[in-house]
Amino acid sequence: MDDGDGALTLELQAYQVAKNAINYRGSHPCPACGIIMNPVEYMYTKLGVCPDCGEKRRQARINRKMV
Repeated sequence: MDDGDGALTLELQAYQVAKNAINYRGSHPCPACGIIMNPVEYMYTKLGVCPDCGEKRRQARINRKMV
């Protein structure tokens, strides 16, 4: 990266921007209910659904196991 031209800071910033562009996929609709999830919600959901739908799925699973 450091090629001696004095632009190491800018090169590191450009690298971080490129890395973020790969990780950031934008807002997505929930496949279950259709509401738009923000990128943070989408990134941290394991099921790929919004937090409300995920909670409903977990509660339904608990109810099935309790029967």
